[in-house]
Amino acid sequence: MVSLASPIGLAAGGVATASAIIGLYIGFHAYRGLRRHDDPSMRYLSIGMILLFGITYVFALAGQGLIAFRVIPIHLQNVVRLVVRVIQFVGLAFIAYSLRIAVNR
Repeated sequence: MVSLASPIGLAAGGVATASAIIGLYIGFHAYRGLRRHDDPSMRYLSIGMILLFGITYVFALAGQGLIAFRVIPIHLQNVVRLVVRVIQFVGLAFIAYSLRIAVNR
């Protein structure tokens, strides 16, 4: 396991934090696009992007921090990983559905 104090651990934490911030930024702009166009396909696209690019990174970063600082036990690492993967899958499903309903018009 990589220590949080090691250079690799710090770099991984920094990249995860940057990914969460950029993901939330993308989700925010997807929501702004929804507010502008109010199209059902845009609604599903923005929800999917928020889940995929924002929520998953925030949850993964929080889970990594909670495990690294021993707030939650290490054996729950796979549970955190599963939740992140499920959120990613749901986000991708929303995006795929938005593309499907946009094509069927």
